[in-house]
This record gives sequence, C-alpha cells and structure tokens, in this order.
Amino acid sequence: MMFEQFFNSPIKSRLVKFFVYNHSKFFDINDIARRLDLPAGKLKSHLKELKKAGFLKSKSAHSFSISYKFPYFNEVKGLVLKFPPVSDEFLQQEAKKVGQVKLLIIAGMLVHAQKARTEIVIVGDRIVERKAERFLRSVEAQAGKELRYVLLTNEEFLYRKKMFDRFVLDVLELPHKKVINKLGI
Repeated sequence: MMFEQFFNSPIKSRLVKFFVYNHSKFFDINDIARRLDLPAGKLKSHLKELKKAGFLKSKSAHSFSISYKFPYFNEVKGLVLKFPPVSDEFLQQEAKKVGQVKLLIIAGMLVHAQKARTEIVIVGDRIVERKAERFLRSVEAQAGKELRYVLLTNEEFLYRKKMFDRFVLDVLELPHKKVINKLGI
C-alpha cells in the first residue's frame, strides 16, 4: 500500500489514530463506530483496507486490533503522537455549547503526558451536565479514546485551589494546557 492510500480519507486517519491510542485489545466494528461517532457501514471498507495493508489484524470479520507486525508501525505511531489528539479550536468551539466556561484545562493523553488525574477539567457557571457529557463524547470521538473529566463551578474551583486541594494542585502541577482561561490562573 502506498502512503497516499494509507491516509487518503479523514475516516481512515481517525481509525489509525484510534488504534494507535487503543493498541492493546480487539474492538468490534459497532464499538469502534460508537467511540468514533461514525456509522458502522462507513467503517467496514476502511477497516478492510487497513487490514489488507497489514496495519490491522482480526479475530473475526467484525473484530480488529492493531498489528505490531506492520513494517511501519513505529513510524505511524510516532507520526500520530506528534499531532495533538484534539485541536484547541475544536475544544474552544465545542466548549461554547456547554455553558459559561471560564477555565478549560486539558491534561493526560490530550497533551501527550503519561501521568494525569483527569484529561479534562471544565470550570464555569451555568454548565449543563447533559451538554457537558455531549461535549465529552465529541472530544472522545475526535481523540479516539475514553476520557476522564471533572466539572466544577467557579466558586468551587477557586475555593479548592485556595485550600490547596490535592486534586486541583495535581492538575495544575502535572503537564496540562489551559485552552480557555478567563480566570487568570
């Protein structure tokens, strides 16, 4: 398979990213479709192409995992890991739908850090939990991995920071990125 064929569609690129970030087990087509928020029918042909190229292996016609025997495995993994799993612009745009977000911190795999207590911290007022869950699902679909998140009000976050709360200190001391910072933290 030529390079152009390997990355010739956004769906295939998302599948490659998904399997690089979730390399340790087999996934059913329906599970992949749910996690990436894509129709299963659109995935089948791309999965078959990636299997034919040797990037994927399968236990059955509907269950796939990454193949460590793929000759360019380390290069593809390195390329995927050089790019952020989710763009700041996407996070900022989607966060506007959640409520009055004053602080949005990303950590862990979203900033390519090994150690983190959570991947997303959303601080704000009038945050609708249902919309926050929808936001998280859309970020997970882009990142290709399940994420942990925390919702805090402005008052709760500032109080916990002032009281040297271990969780808040860990988030701020470990590698992270403030995508939205209207609190001046």
